[in-house]
Amino acid sequence: MGFESAESTESAGSIFERVLIPTDFSRYSKRTLECGTELAEIGVKEVVLVHVGTYDPFLLSLARVDVDDFVEKLEEESSQKLDEMAKILEEKDLRVKKLFYTTSSDPAEKILEVAEREEVDLILMGSRGHGLLRSKLIGGISESVVRKSKIPVLLTKFRVVEEAGEYYCQLTFARLFENVLFATDTTHDSRIVAFLKKVAARGEIFFVHVVERSKESEIAEEVEKAGESLRALQAEVGKGEPIITWGDAVKEILKVAKEKNISLIVIRATGKDGSRELGKTADSIIRHSKVPVLVFK
Repeated sequence: MGFESAESTESAGSIFERVLIPTDFSRYSKRTLECGTELAEIGVKEVVLVHVGTYDPFLLSLARVDVDDFVEKLEEESSQKLDEMAKILEEKDLRVKKLFYTTSSDPAEKILEVAEREEVDLILMGSRGHGLLRSKLIGGISESVVRKSKIPVLLTKFRVVEEAGEYYCQLTFARLFENVLFATDTTHDSRIVAFLKKVAARGEIFFVHVVERSKESEIAEEVEKAGESLRALQAEVGKGEPIITWGDAVKEILKVAKEKNISLIVIRATGKDGSRELGKTADSIIRHSKVPVLVFK
């Protein structure tokens, strides 16, 4: 069976054509849109831009504020902000659908509900790095979404810099697809291969497998097996550098990411019994990576 090269799939459809971007209008959320515009390069056609406003009925009642009046005012304020953010995406020839919802419960549940209803292929969210700035979507909500989502989630990463006494958030990469690392246990699916074929024409790809066996004889055997698998993946994608190392999976993957100046880490959510729940390795990489992480479910 022959392998299809990256070049021959350049005009093929993308596995990510419709993307959901939740926003809370923070500086983090606005910078996350920069990832959204870059996704157009790999076939994204439409962005569903959603703002989920939250309120506490008890607190509103204490303040003698009518819930309907509060929601109406919130929607009016959000409409203008959604229009402003949509323009950033529309300038990249992306179609934008703007949505506004309110909830008095968990915003993550509403985001996941919207993702299912709108039948999107990917959720793009910010993930808080180390720094002083905070955002509603950066932290608990993002963590809940990536854990519960049934579809892939792309988490951006930020650093906080100080300039003239003011704090700003910066993306931790120049171009998202410049150096892509796929951390694999030597099993992968057709969606990941299709994605890697798309990005292959735009940057470098590194296939990384970490052998965690303790006995030297087992390490040698695992390295040989992994080498065969990664070379087959390399041939199918059309390019890429296989890297096999051993030790702690999370530490080794993050070490390679730093050494190779990786701009995006791609991982699979491999829970127990092959479930879509996050495994320990995927969870730790999401928490400790300084660059964006794309989690396939």
